[in-house]
Amino acid sequence: MTTRVLVCCDRVILGEGIRALLERHDMKVQVETTQRGSLATAAETGPDILVGVAPLFTMDSIDKLTELARLGKTLLLTKPENTHRAFEALRVGVRAVLSAETSVEELVHVIRTITEVNAIIAPEEAQEALTRYWRSKAPKNLRPELTPRETEVLLLLTQGKTNTEMAATLSVSPTTVRSHVHRILRKLGAATRAQAVAIAYESGLLGICPGYGTPAR
Repeated sequence: MTTRVLVCCDRVILGEGIRALLERHDMKVQVETTQRGSLATAAETGPDILVGVAPLFTMDSIDKLTELARLGKTLLLTKPENTHRAFEALRVGVRAVLSAETSVEELVHVIRTITEVNAIIAPEEAQEALTRYWRSKAPKNLRPELTPRETEVLLLLTQGKTNTEMAATLSVSPTTVRSHVHRILRKLGAATRAQAVAIAYESGLLGICPGYGTPAR
């Protein structure tokens, strides 16, 4: 199925360049160059993915970024020096934050990931702040249940990672990862990984804001 993408970028050449690159990967892309046009088109057409490109959408215009994120699964491309502020965008519903210097392959991979699963993708420098926030928001009856390592594994599950990929990220063996996943499923009362992710979001264990993780319109 073709992924429909709305690129929100006030620099025409850059926006058209992103369009051309994404269309090479079987995506149908539309470009808007203003905040008003972006919000209106997103509301009218309901694209699968919204790509907000700084400086049109930034953490400094958080109200507009929040509006955009409410209209669908949103990915923010920001200046490299601002990636440490990714938490500000993710906590208002943005699904992924990437540096504007990211590779085309990584951009395509992230778009496909957040299209298919309820993933949250953030730069490494923002992970600690995100983890602290999630733990503070988790219901008391669930918060003590998961160990810090299990919480890390659960976060990786939301990103659609395989056992092998999680093992590489955490510098442990796939067998250890399988054990963590088994304990997570048992503690959350889930039969599958997908169900565990759904329970985590719905309970607020990994929720960033109300409605976070619900399907984009």
